[in-house]
Amino acid sequence: MTTREPLASQRPGRPAARRLRPAARLVSAVAVTVSALAAQPAGAEGGGRAAGPGCAALAQTVLARSHVRSISSEVVPASGTLPAYCQVDLVPTRAVNVRVTLPLSTADAGTGGTYTGAWNGRVLNTGGGGYAGNLGDLGVAVQRGEVGSVTDTGHSSAWCDATDPRTGEANAQPGCGEAGGGFVLSPSGRLNTRQVDDFIDRSLHEQTVWALSLAKTYYGRAPRWNYWVGGSTGGRQGWQMAQKYGDEYDGFLIGYPAVNWNRFIIGEAWPAVVVNELLGPGGLSPAKSDAANAAAVAACDPEDGVRDGVVADPRRCTFDAREVEGLSAAEAEAVDLIWDGPRDADGNRLWGGITRGTTFSVLLPGGNTMSPLIETYVRNWLEQDPAYDWRKNLTTENFPRFFEASYRKFEKTAATDSTDLSRVRKNNGKILYYAGAADPLIVPFNSYNYQQRLFGRYGVQGTRSFVRTFYFPGVGHTEPDLAGTTDTRSRLLDALEAWTEHGSVPESFDQKGPTAGTGRTVCAYPDTATAPGAGASCTTRTSVPADLVAQSTTALDRR
Repeated sequence: MTTREPLASQRPGRPAARRLRPAARLVSAVAVTVSALAAQPAGAEGGGRAAGPGCAALAQTVLARSHVRSISSEVVPASGTLPAYCQVDLVPTRAVNVRVTLPLSTADAGTGGTYTGAWNGRVLNTGGGGYAGNLGDLGVAVQRGEVGSVTDTGHSSAWCDATDPRTGEANAQPGCGEAGGGFVLSPSGRLNTRQVDDFIDRSLHEQTVWALSLAKTYYGRAPRWNYWVGGSTGGRQGWQMAQKYGDEYDGFLIGYPAVNWNRFIIGEAWPAVVVNELLGPGGLSPAKSDAANAAAVAACDPEDGVRDGVVADPRRCTFDAREVEGLSAAEAEAVDLIWDGPRDADGNRLWGGITRGTTFSVLLPGGNTMSPLIETYVRNWLEQDPAYDWRKNLTTENFPRFFEASYRKFEKTAATDSTDLSRVRKNNGKILYYAGAADPLIVPFNSYNYQQRLFGRYGVQGTRSFVRTFYFPGVGHTEPDLAGTTDTRSRLLDALEAWTEHGSVPESFDQKGPTAGTGRTVCAYPDTATAPGAGASCTTRTSVPADLVAQSTTALDRR
């Protein structure tokens, strides 16, 4: 897109000072930085030559105006498909590391951008994965000519192993513990709430504010558009920013997110608890769980009118594992319980299960243990004991109590489940949201549940005016395979930017099928395609069918 848009301060309905608003919520060091940037010559805003320093002098320029723990800047030469860019690494506070990449400005001979130098005027704040702890790849932003940013969320293996001078012990578990989730727990078993805050919220806002600040310093011009993009943990981070700082972004691209943090993780301990109790140490062999899922696909695949080896909406697949040949009664019961998800003593749903047709191998590795990503939460976050033996303590009977404990413990600090998106709406922001209906790590129920609660708050049409959601059948914990030659992440970003900047609402995407010549049209939820296959139009639906509402809600949603 090369069409030039007016500056944020000139667009109707946008507050003139919006880009400086983040400074009011940060520590004084950042406020000083942004205040100094605001004093730059007005001529730079009008479209003239960039007034900022070159990359080599950028770090010193920032140091002269603000207080940061450390900062460096250098030009990274072009390599492969990546053009040269300016990279800034800084530690704005405590152990929070932030990296910002900037297309070369005119001061560094940058050309080809649609705004100034090699820059198109956009900032792309990128989320992390898992328990973070490192600086992720910003190649997409560099290739698109956008300023990119990322954070390690305030911890790394080196930080976890370093000695805390106040206590004389290491900051956290060795190497940050199992699957990196022990960064919140001291060696003596104390939960570090500052690290929880940094991981969930604080570091992400630092990341965004510094990306905006550095862009204005380097180019001498404020960004036109500010975006968040991320999947999994990065998707949860996007929702957190939308819920708390929604007026500071123009748009969000959010994929398969780890929202409902205090519920989804403990909920996904369920498969291991079921198998441990019903089947013992031998567990459920992967061959048998694969056979059960294959049988479910065979039974439910035709429900959408086409046989392509994909269950279109697993919520409507009610296949019973007792129909699978070769499963014992106990094995069939375990499979059905895993598909159904945990319930309380009265039969009320606590969380959803693995969808029928989706592998158990991620949440139930080897058929007899718990995913390290889930186990580390149970041990380090919930029980605050890295040696906690869940096999001896968690049962299907007492599981609701552990679920409730997780819900309560992090309800106010780490849930990321608020449906209050008033800041996004007030700012006329847009959210493009997507998830796979066969996600084996973050079960799709997580997204269906949050989506349904958004509908409950704003109504279907009210929600869709600023949130468009797409559920891709057969897709796991990744981006869908969309028709076309452009990579999926860029296709989705293009759609978000077209909606945000030009009002082109995303109605559908054509998804490639599992074999050549197959595919389907995926419509914005809850719309449905008018025909099987790709290239179909969408039928608008103003409500969600009652059976799907029931399949997407829990007993705790009333609170």
